[in-house]
Amino acid sequence: MQFRERQNESANPNAAPGSPGDDANELDALRAQGAAFLAAGNAIIDAALSGDSQAFLQANRQQGGQ
Repeated sequence: MQFRERQNESANPNAAPGSPGDDANELDALRAQGAAFLAAGNAIIDAALSGDSQAFLQANRQQGGQ
């Protein structure tokens, strides 16, 4: 008979736990990757927007129920 609930099993039960410093190093690497990803996103947004976006938005305001 099989249970309908999932078993809480590790993907690799024989894997040895890492040293205590490994988690901190991994978090630092993930933090650096996240910061690089955000910087790349900001650079793309800045490149897509014109330098005079505020004037463009003001010139194209809706008036009189358009």
